[in-house]
Amino acid sequence: MKRRSSPGFVVGLTTLAVVLAGLVISDLLHRAEDRASGAEQLRAAVEALAPRVVDLFVLSSEQADAEIRRWAAASDLRVTLISADGTVHADSWTLPALLGRLENHLNRPEVVAARSSTVGTNRRRSVTTDRPTTYVARMIGPAEAPVGFLRLAREDGPLGWPWGGILVAVVAAVVAGTLAHRRDRRNHEIAVSHLAAWTDLPPSADLEAIANDVDRRFRTVREDLTRELDATRAALEQIAEGVILLDREGIVRYANVAAGTLLQAPLASGRALVEAVRVPEVLGVVNEVLAHGGISHTAVGRPEGLELAVRAAAVPHPVLAAAVVLADVRGERQLERARRALVADLAHELRTPLTVLSGLVEELAESIANQDLVATMARQVARLRAFAEELEELARIESGQLKLDLEEVDAVVVARQVVGDLRSVAEKRGVAVAVVGTATPLRTDSVRLAQVLTNLVDNGIRYNHPDGQVTVHIGAVDEGIRLEVEDTGVGIPASEVGLVFQRFYRVRRQAETEGGSGLGLAIVKHLVKALGGTVSLASRVGQGTTVTLLFPVAS
Repeated sequence: MKRRSSPGFVVGLTTLAVVLAGLVISDLLHRAEDRASGAEQLRAAVEALAPRVVDLFVLSSEQADAEIRRWAAASDLRVTLISADGTVHADSWTLPALLGRLENHLNRPEVVAARSSTVGTNRRRSVTTDRPTTYVARMIGPAEAPVGFLRLAREDGPLGWPWGGILVAVVAAVVAGTLAHRRDRRNHEIAVSHLAAWTDLPPSADLEAIANDVDRRFRTVREDLTRELDATRAALEQIAEGVILLDREGIVRYANVAAGTLLQAPLASGRALVEAVRVPEVLGVVNEVLAHGGISHTAVGRPEGLELAVRAAAVPHPVLAAAVVLADVRGERQLERARRALVADLAHELRTPLTVLSGLVEELAESIANQDLVATMARQVARLRAFAEELEELARIESGQLKLDLEEVDAVVVARQVVGDLRSVAEKRGVAVAVVGTATPLRTDSVRLAQVLTNLVDNGIRYNHPDGQVTVHIGAVDEGIRLEVEDTGVGIPASEVGLVFQRFYRVRRQAETEGGSGLGLAIVKHLVKALGGTVSLASRVGQGTTVTLLFPVAS
C-alpha cells in the first residue's frame, strides 16, 4: 500500500515556501522603493545639469564628450546628449567615433515623454548593455524650438539572494515540519486508539486505510440495524395494540397504524402528540412520564365504544423519551364483568342450600344417627359456608360496594390484636407468633387491616413447621408505612409465586391434608388496594415466605 506524504513534510515545505515567498516579495518591494528613489534622484540630477547642457550642443561631439564623461565619472550615471533631430550628440558610454552607429533616439519613450511634458521617465532593458535600466530625459530649450535633450540613465543592481533569510526559512521549515510530524503522530495514535475496536489493521497502518476499514464495518452494521429496524416496524404494524414513541419534547417519532385507529387521530411522525390527540387521559399520563419518568397507567372510554388501557413508560434512549402502548380491552372488561357477576350469583345462590344443610345437620345431631358422620357433615357445611362468605366478600370488594371506615389507628396495636386472637391456634401447631415494631400511626380501616393481617398470619401458622415462627414487622420507611408478615414455613415454589394472588388458585404442596378455598390472598390483594396500598410476596421452598404491605403516609 502506497503511503501518503507525511503532513509534517508537507507543513515543512509549506512553511519554507511561505517564508521564501515573503522574502522575495519583501526584496521586490524594497527594489521597487529603490527604483522609485533612483528615478527621483535622476530627475533631480537632470534638472541640476539642464542649465549647463545648452552650451554643449554648440561644441563638437569630441568636446562635449569630455565634459559629460567627467559628469558620468562623478555621478556613476550614463549621460547622453540627444540632438533635436534624435541623433546622439554625445554619450558617456560610447566613443565619439562610434556615435554614428547608434540608432536615432527621437522615438525612445523617455524622449517622446520629454517632448510633451519637458521631463520623461522610462524603465526598460538597455539595447547596449542588455540590463534593466531607468532613463530620465529632459528637453533643453523652449518647447517650440528645442536645442536637444539631456538623458541620464542608471542600471538596476543585480538581483541578490537573501541568504540569511533563506537560512532562517530553512530552519523554520525544519522546526515546523518536526512539530507537525510529532503532532500528526500523536493524532494518529489517538485516532487509532478510538478506532481499534472496529478494525483488524495494525496501529502502524495508514490512517486513511484504517478509516476506510472502519467505514466499511460501520456501513455493514448500519445496514444490519436498518434491516432489523425495518423488521421491527413491520412487526409493530401487524399487532393490534397501538404503539407510540415520543421524544423529550413530546414529538411523535413513530406510531403504528393501530395507534392512530384506536385514538381516531392522524399520528404523523414529527408532529407533537398534543396537536393530534385530544384525549386528556392519554395526554395526562404522557406528560407525567415526560416530566418525572417511571411508568403511568390509565383507562379511557371512547365514544366509539372502545375501552382503552393506556400504559406510558420512560425509555432510556438518547432520542426517545417515552413509549405509549394502547390496547382495546373491551373483551377483557366484558369477561371480567361476567366473572364478577358469576361470583356474586354463586355466593348468593349458595345461601339457601347452606341454610337448609345447616338445619339438617342440627336435626341429625339431636337424633340417634351416627355422630361421626354428623360431625363430618357439619365440618363440610362450615367449609362451604366459609367459602360462600369469602365469595360474597370478594364480589362486594370487586363491585366497589365495600365501605371503608377510615380513622387514625396504630398499626402495631391492630397487629397485636390479630396475633392475640390467633395465639391459641399457633400454640396447637407449635408455632410462635410475635409483633416487632413501635407505635406507627396509619390512617386506614382498622377492621379491614385486621382482616388482611389475620389472613396472612393464619397462612403463616397453617403452612409452617413445628417450632416455627411467624413475625409481623411494622415500621415507617421513606415510601410510607411497611408491614411484613414473615414465616419460617414450607415456602412456595418460585414458579407459583406470581400466581398466588389469583382467585381460586391453591399452591400444590405435598402431604397437604387441608387447604383453603384459594380466595384468601385474592381478597388480601383487593383489600390492600382498596386501602390505598400495595402487596408483594417473596418465598423460598423450605425457608419460608414474606408478604410485604406498603401504605403511603396519606393512605
